[in-house]
Amino acid sequence: MNPFSSRCCQHNHAQGWPYFAEHLLLATPDNGIAAAIYAANKATVKVGNGKEIRLHEETNYPFEETIKFTVSTDEKVTFPFYLRIPSWTDKAEIRVNGKKVRVQPVAGKYVCIDREWVNGDNVELVLPMSLSMRTWQVNKNSVSVDYGPLTLSLRINEKYVEKDSRATAIGDSKWQKGADPQKWPTTEIYSDSPWNYSLVLDKKDPLKSFTVVRKAWPADNFPFTVGSVPLEVKAIGRLVPEWKIDETGLCGVLPEEDALKGQKEAITLIPMGAARLRISAFPNTRE
Repeated sequence: MNPFSSRCCQHNHAQGWPYFAEHLLLATPDNGIAAAIYAANKATVKVGNGKEIRLHEETNYPFEETIKFTVSTDEKVTFPFYLRIPSWTDKAEIRVNGKKVRVQPVAGKYVCIDREWVNGDNVELVLPMSLSMRTWQVNKNSVSVDYGPLTLSLRINEKYVEKDSRATAIGDSKWQKGADPQKWPTTEIYSDSPWNYSLVLDKKDPLKSFTVVRKAWPADNFPFTVGSVPLEVKAIGRLVPEWKIDETGLCGVLPEEDALKGQKEAITLIPMGAARLRISAFPNTRE
């Protein structure tokens, strides 16, 4: 990406996280609160008849299954608390102060817990994750592998190359007088390991072909890199020699299903958000 070209891309990218954080918790028309998106946070909100409370959400979601909310309030307060149940799960569990709530969560809907809350009350939402797979018939029957809410991508070693932004800027690029392009280099990312793999899937039970491996949470609290992502999925692949980089520098279209393939190799998949170079729709063989 050249920092002096396509300026809208860089501005929009930077706005993503603030917008995400801004919509984690939403006020509801019945003076409650809705947990619309899940991520660790602390918030001060008004509920009930305008009472101000503090809500502390603890979680490593979407890399882990458990989300915990703790209420801090100076006095008792009654309000509805809504929890969004993601569409990918059908086995969600909810506990209030350690006791399972007698409600049947519905995937893609909200669950409402309407009660009197006191200081220290906690709500625990468990979203069991499992492997699943999608087949893209219109894309040569390629497959994508998911783990809970995470779509997986091939783990590719990344090679970063910096270049002078003046040499790579598009024709209509401009920058302020005094801006030093050498201090704002273009960064190009290339694969430093093979990327053109076909997945080897078990003919009778394709999901048996994968093993989920959980790793320690990164010390810098940033899980979105190849080296720090706390979850991997082990798989078997075969190189497809005819699947190559095209004339534009991008990976070519998927090979035909009967394309020649190499020997079986152990490969690793990681959540797509941790990869800068992504292969997430795989050719495959069932053996």
